[in-house]
Amino acid sequence: MTYPFKLWFAATCAWLGSLQFGFHLGVLNTCLSYTSTDLGITEAKGGAVVTSVLLVSAAVGGFFAGQVADAIGPRRTLLWNNVPFFAGSLMSAITPDGSTGFWAMLLGRFLAGLGVGTASLVVPRYLVEIAPTPIRGALGTVSQLFVCVGILIAFAIGLPYDGKEAFMHLAQHQIAWWRVMFAIGLAPATLQAIGMSTCPESPIWLEWKGHTEAAWRAKGQLQGQNPPALPQVTNLGAIHFGNVEKQETTTFVEEGHGATVPFRGAGEEVFSSSEAGSSHLDDEELSGEGEWSDLVQRRYRRMMVLAVSLPLLQQASGINSITFYSSSVFTRAGLSSPIIGSIIVGCVNVAGTGVAAYLMDKTGRRPLLIASHAGMAIFLISISLAKFLPLSKTLEGYISLVAILGSVMLFSLGVGPIPWLYLSEILPERIKGRAAALCTCLNWLASLVIGLIFPVMLELLDINGSYLVFAALNAAAVVFAYTFMVETKGRSLQRIMHLLLDSHTD
Repeated sequence: MTYPFKLWFAATCAWLGSLQFGFHLGVLNTCLSYTSTDLGITEAKGGAVVTSVLLVSAAVGGFFAGQVADAIGPRRTLLWNNVPFFAGSLMSAITPDGSTGFWAMLLGRFLAGLGVGTASLVVPRYLVEIAPTPIRGALGTVSQLFVCVGILIAFAIGLPYDGKEAFMHLAQHQIAWWRVMFAIGLAPATLQAIGMSTCPESPIWLEWKGHTEAAWRAKGQLQGQNPPALPQVTNLGAIHFGNVEKQETTTFVEEGHGATVPFRGAGEEVFSSSEAGSSHLDDEELSGEGEWSDLVQRRYRRMMVLAVSLPLLQQASGINSITFYSSSVFTRAGLSSPIIGSIIVGCVNVAGTGVAAYLMDKTGRRPLLIASHAGMAIFLISISLAKFLPLSKTLEGYISLVAILGSVMLFSLGVGPIPWLYLSEILPERIKGRAAALCTCLNWLASLVIGLIFPVMLELLDINGSYLVFAALNAAAVVFAYTFMVETKGRSLQRIMHLLLDSHTD
């Protein structure tokens, strides 16, 4: 089916937020040693602080982003999120040399981190809320693809630092190349700010806030349904805008010979008023502003267990340790350039996420996530066995190389994109802002904690034992996903909510 240009334009503008997310995560990877030298700090200590502050501020940004999006809408949140992205890039690019520059760099990275944390939460939410059901998974997964592209761009523009210091000459001035790298981040921030200013707001958010006519118009722009007037509303069920969080009315439109059917997006299932009624959900549960105390209420228990656990299991998959180890694997395979090695890993990540975008609405979230965690566990065990067994160094190197690239590919097929997509699909509007904020904050804090404890694991367990620990965690994730996940492929957000609130299993 063909969808309106406005849908693809709005999705592309949102994806620019994911691109910036990935860019700021990867931009220091290739230039940290040169940046540290110019700022008068050691790479081991000061550089680690500069790197870590982004994760801390991302947790802060993610924690507040959900409530901001609830208050002003996902579109406006993404629009204004370009302020910290732009300011962070500019501050990092023009920071002076020396100790003063170190503090300015910290401020710049903190601002960029606020943007990263906000984008990680709000981009998937906006995409899920504007997308027709048949392509909702693909649009959400392409968001992760743009994260990978942003990381890859950050690695690629660091190529001038491959084995030497690099500069750009401008008007008889010599400018350190790392400053140019940060300045490049100004471009996507400017483009997204311009683009998002012309995009429709989320129809789900508009309807939740009581702006029914505006929601109808937005859905018409995004999904090609633009009737000349609002249809007659009858008190028979629940408003069906693709994701219905209010138990109020069902909107009906005439469909020949006086028959009526629910107004719905292309490919969405019809959700009957009797089925809606069977969930015993009322206005108090699904409309209005939620409170933090709602997150621990029994009716949301299954949603919250899934929403909290999947992002944490993503961090526990060991992907950061895999990329850490990849440089030594590439060296043993005869590749001396760590930058080229990072680019190869980035290319595999992009390719795998592209495949995931194609499969997401065909295979489904649950089987992809299970296969992804299971495959990562197998590859991590393979790396450990290659080092334990009496193999030649050459054979061990090739096995490790295949296992590293296979782990990255498997991560990008499911563990990488699905938690963020799934989070936006399973949470009702009443608790979405606060619940997503909590989960996003925990995810970034988990990333920081694992980064801090991994060196300790290496010292105590060596790389073999460390990878066996992560393999066991991936195996546990397989059991968790198989036991608790509800498949969301091809289901309206209302149907997903009904299944989870009523604790059905599918």
